[in-house]
Amino acid sequence: MSDVTNRSIPDTPDLAFVAEWLALQFMAPPEKARLHAMRGAQGQAALHWIGVVLDQQEAAESICLELTLGTTDEITVTLQRRYTALFEGVFRQRGAPPYASVWDGTGRLFGPAVERMQHLLRDLDVRMAPDCTEPADHVAVQLAALAEALRQNRVDTIQTLHSEMRDWTGRFTAALIATEGSSFYGNAARFLSALVEQIAPDRFVAVDRDIAAAPARI
Repeated sequence: MSDVTNRSIPDTPDLAFVAEWLALQFMAPPEKARLHAMRGAQGQAALHWIGVVLDQQEAAESICLELTLGTTDEITVTLQRRYTALFEGVFRQRGAPPYASVWDGTGRLFGPAVERMQHLLRDLDVRMAPDCTEPADHVAVQLAALAEALRQNRVDTIQTLHSEMRDWTGRFTAALIATEGSSFYGNAARFLSALVEQIAPDRFVAVDRDIAAAPARI
């Protein structure tokens, strides 16, 4: 039996939850209420669980520790400032713009990736919130689309999203990790990189083969 079929593959609902969690972290600066929940026992347990799902236990433990180093107010201010500097700054060399078009070789915003993602969103029947002004190639939008594709068990769309995300998120996460190290957003980048690896086509081919081999239940 091949390594692919022997490989441990997280459940699809688990990956959908992780994709949604990551989308939330990258979409907007963290709110106090969200960080307060993440500092609590259930929030810490959820972070450790994400670490297990992605085989990123060290990154999860580092996030949990960072969230305890100060009051909720202090941590909120710190992470909001880091978010703004990293993702909303105008100078790429000082941050990491969270858009595929910046990293995929086109070198400009609103590149071809936007139109491709708009098509994928329509295909999944996903509508962006009226107050969302981000282009469709924003990493949080791609993660939200991935979560929905996982929930719908759309293997073809998952593979398309893997193709869309693989190369540019590799550069994006490398830049974040180089800048942020083991801080919150550096570890969020490690989570993102691991998630993209988990949706690689060979893993979902293995899932399909296992399902096909399973006896039907009526």
